[in-house]
Amino acid sequence: MDPSFFETAEEDARLEKIAQDHFAQGNHIKALEVIEDAFSKRGKEDVPGMFHLLQGSILYHLAKRAKKSDVTFAFLLGCVEPFTDDFGLHAFSACALFEMAKQLDSELYYKKAEKDAELRLSLLESCGELDSADLETQRTLTNISNEAELKILQGCTGKISVPALEESKEARGMIRSDAEGKRLRSHWASMSVEAKKNFMKVSVSKLRGYVERLYGEEGKKALEEVLDSTRTNKKWRFWMCRTCSQKFFYVKKFRNHLEQEHGAKFKRATAKNMPQMVNEAWADMMLVGGWEPVDAVAAAEMIKTRLESVKEFVYEKGWSKDWPLAEDEERTNLLKQIQYLLVLLWESKVLSFTTLEWMMELPILARFEVTESLITECGLVGTPQRICFWDCHELKRIRDLLKLIKFERDDGTDLVCRAVERLCGRTGVKEKIEFDERFSFMLLDKRLLRGKIDPFDDEGAIDVCKHDYYAKTQPQGDDIITWLLDYLLIDGSFEFPRSARAHNLDIWVAILRAIHYTCRDWGTKYGRKFENLCYDKVLTDAKNLCTSEDERRRIAPEGEANVAYASLLGDRCEELKTDNGDPPNGRHFVFAVRDVLERAPDPTFDFDDLEASLDLIHGLKDLSDGTVLESIDHLKSVVTDKVLLADSKILLVEKSRISLLNELTRLSAFDYRSYIRNLLKRFMRDELNEIVKMDALAKVAAAEADLLSSEKQEKEKKSGSKNKKRGVIKKTSTSTSTDIEQNVKPESSPPLNPVEEDCVEPEDTLNIAANTDNQKETAKDLQNMPGEDLLSKHMESPHVAAATRCNLALDMTLKALCKIKVLKEYLVLNRDEFADNQEGQVPYALRDFFTAFASKTIKEGMYSGELVMMMQQAVGGWKNVVRFCEKMKVRPEILFYEAVAKLNQ
Repeated sequence: MDPSFFETAEEDARLEKIAQDHFAQGNHIKALEVIEDAFSKRGKEDVPGMFHLLQGSILYHLAKRAKKSDVTFAFLLGCVEPFTDDFGLHAFSACALFEMAKQLDSELYYKKAEKDAELRLSLLESCGELDSADLETQRTLTNISNEAELKILQGCTGKISVPALEESKEARGMIRSDAEGKRLRSHWASMSVEAKKNFMKVSVSKLRGYVERLYGEEGKKALEEVLDSTRTNKKWRFWMCRTCSQKFFYVKKFRNHLEQEHGAKFKRATAKNMPQMVNEAWADMMLVGGWEPVDAVAAAEMIKTRLESVKEFVYEKGWSKDWPLAEDEERTNLLKQIQYLLVLLWESKVLSFTTLEWMMELPILARFEVTESLITECGLVGTPQRICFWDCHELKRIRDLLKLIKFERDDGTDLVCRAVERLCGRTGVKEKIEFDERFSFMLLDKRLLRGKIDPFDDEGAIDVCKHDYYAKTQPQGDDIITWLLDYLLIDGSFEFPRSARAHNLDIWVAILRAIHYTCRDWGTKYGRKFENLCYDKVLTDAKNLCTSEDERRRIAPEGEANVAYASLLGDRCEELKTDNGDPPNGRHFVFAVRDVLERAPDPTFDFDDLEASLDLIHGLKDLSDGTVLESIDHLKSVVTDKVLLADSKILLVEKSRISLLNELTRLSAFDYRSYIRNLLKRFMRDELNEIVKMDALAKVAAAEADLLSSEKQEKEKKSGSKNKKRGVIKKTSTSTSTDIEQNVKPESSPPLNPVEEDCVEPEDTLNIAANTDNQKETAKDLQNMPGEDLLSKHMESPHVAAATRCNLALDMTLKALCKIKVLKEYLVLNRDEFADNQEGQVPYALRDFFTAFASKTIKEGMYSGELVMMMQQAVGGWKNVVRFCEKMKVRPEILFYEAVAKLNQ
């Protein structure tokens, strides 16, 4: 045996083990990626059944876990094909089909479930003795078969009550508190027009550094992929094949790829006998026609006697008013019914050309010796008006056949469409994002400066713009802040920097497998049609043989014995019984003749016992010629109807396939703007907060400069002892600080969750390795303080500036408590200096607390309960505070600011 066989088997086992492990660990996306990689590399038909079984199991598991009925159905439909591809002894495919049948109350799926159960049961019966697991499978399959059969007998509605599709109330959220929003809006309102325009320009280099700090190498690689794609293709939007990971920027190429490379279309050896839907030109003729019955006798006479005049008849959209009409109410009603059914079938996309051609080929005018060539000369070829020549018998047959054609298929594709709509609705993008000429800046949609954006931008084209992109745009309102704070709660599979392939991979695979299952159904129906066409061909051969006997009899010498049709057909069967070529072959002829001579009501397609069929044929040689011809005509009529109905069924399946392919195409669309939208908003929020903080620092620096200048002037003007001057300054500073502390109330923030006492010990808090790091942290803390609102209201005097500086010192000191070891060392070393030199800067209660702490004399109850509780929360529960802030997406300094306010009360 070829050694490569064992290598392939070993590799298959390894990959299957990897996929199994991913699935067992709850990572079904990774498991599906491994399976799809195997399909892409070797082809779906060439991988072992264990891959199909595992994939079906994953999709079935997802169906059970889904919360929405449409998503559940999509996964159930997707798992049937993998289970069917695996030929193991199990009931999985039958169970999935039965659950879909119950969900839809669908006769279609009840029949499929019953058929699949019977097939699996026959396989089990051929296995001989069964173990306990097989016996349980047998019981399950038997129950499904019995229940499905009962439901079919009782009748199914094929309809379910589905609530209207609404956007989930949890689909959107605000990432910041109201206080944070007010602060950002306030600062945005104070910004200049030029500053606002510059803010809309996102530096690509800064964004790169930001992503690398947040996500490391993975994020850097993901962002570079986005930037390279947009720079090369000038498009944000593309279509990705999740099986082979190829990208397409034109939807037609992508659909063709799915159909040709991944089995999204039934592949037949030839286009011959494939049904074609009636085109719009014919539809227009059916819609506008009068559909009045024509007097066939008078029309035939006109054709035979006044052909030249008939040739001059004027046709408008396939209809002429020059043909003589008949006063026949029954025919008029039948024609109106036929028109209604034809239009309805065409609108439902299930009206085939073969049906239309059959309707017009009925030989009504041949009864009046009007040849087909004369009909062509009269302009009756290629117009539905020809149907108006038929009598009631033909019209009833046409109407009855059209009534048998189904307009829709209760296969649940509408539920799949709803599921896709639900998913795609979350990733739509309204904002355009352009680039500058060097691709060094992203230029946000200028409409964000003016207000909200309503229409979605599904094209995603990128324009390269000049530096004056915002020149003619005048900012209005603060909707840009709403946009920054607003975010979509998207599935984690879509979050940056996860790979684009992982986005909706599970339901993508499910819909692709649903298309494969539809193609399987397509192929089954085409196979049945081909059988009927072969049967019709051999019936035609049989009738031609009988017709040739009529011709022989007509020219045979008088007295020569006639050969009965039955005997003639029997002899022909003996000649062809060994013909096993391509169908229709000699064996098909034998079995068709058997049905003819037995006067079977329908074709049996029973090709098992050739000798028994020949014996039966020879035993019926005495059957009359009239009976033989009558039986042939009957079977041909039945077969013709079957072929026409098969065409409509194939078109109905094709309609479902196209619908599923459309949804798969929608699901395959990937917009990099959606991919980086939350990242971009986060980056811009941080940028805006940095602007706010720097502005606050600038105001503090200006206030300090004013204070120093004021003090210098006072020193020059006033005289007196240094101690007396210090006392005056101390009194003024303290009273001013107290007034400010009482009057200023910072904006509220989300309440802090209770802290468990034993969660974190003081010794476990954050450690700073060196004083340099401490100083950097302190500077960073000062930048993080949202003090702009206070500063803007109370910067009217040097005393107010001093009080403001005091509040900032309080903020920094309170946060410094988080680094308890550093603070402890500082207080111990600088105890006296702190007590003597920080007067007027820190409230007495807090100053005494620090002094007592350094002296190790703190006792329970010594200070107010509120102060002690606040310090315990800030020191002992700092890690809990950080976790809380990360969970709630609230900046820590907002909580600290509120804490300072409580200390000042």
